[in-house]
Amino acid sequence: MTLDPLIMEFARSRPREMAVQMSTHELPELREFVTELPADTAAALSTHLSSWQLTGLLETLPPERVAELLIAAETDAAVALVAHLQESRYESVIEAAPEASRAALYQMLHFPSHTLAALASVDFIRVADDTVCRDFCEGLSDNADTSPTTVLVVDDGGRYKGILNLRAAYARKNKGREVGLVADPVEALSGLTDAATALGSRQWADYAELPVVDQQQRVIGVISRAALERVAGEARPGEFSLEKVVSELASGYINTCGRMMESLIGRP
Repeated sequence: MTLDPLIMEFARSRPREMAVQMSTHELPELREFVTELPADTAAALSTHLSSWQLTGLLETLPPERVAELLIAAETDAAVALVAHLQESRYESVIEAAPEASRAALYQMLHFPSHTLAALASVDFIRVADDTVCRDFCEGLSDNADTSPTTVLVVDDGGRYKGILNLRAAYARKNKGREVGLVADPVEALSGLTDAATALGSRQWADYAELPVVDQQQRVIGVISRAALERVAGEARPGEFSLEKVVSELASGYINTCGRMMESLIGRP
């Protein structure tokens, strides 16, 4: 199928209206149509489909196409896609994605949307615990980016060991010491913690950002108090359920009956 440019533009600019137009199409037609669209357009359009259509679509699309949709989707759209994707497909979707995107997809699929793992930023500096302070400071001085950034110390397995205070790293007495010996052993936040709970940590009094780790203590990223406060009060996105599918099927059946009656006796 080669889509008309006007149809593609309509799908891009009015995804909700296009989804309504696709509501009566069979799943094979819908799958072919979504495959032909640019990934970002297809992701936005898909989230306006009925639950049963979106579930069926994500079950039958090739894993590489599902990965493309998740990568291209805006935050709200990505949440909707994940909510309708069968867990049994997670690993095949991750494996089908480009290597550079697999970590982000893993985080998206395996952690709920408002846990710290999903909210954590990767804008931090990672340094091995056996790095000498002198070498670290020299490398930092050569970096053109001078914006303040949290420095996390990790072991050779990527497990979190502490936060490196730059003042301690530059101190003359620590020049020959390894960063692991001068890092502050700040307790990390679990990636499974929700935003509201994380705001209760007493460590916010001393640190603008805190590390987020997975169950194996491997670093996921960092999170700021300001980021948590933005999302702590938001409602959790609606969850996909069988009841919702049955409700939409019933609604679709009633609408179909209505259209049949209109064709027989005319619209009032």
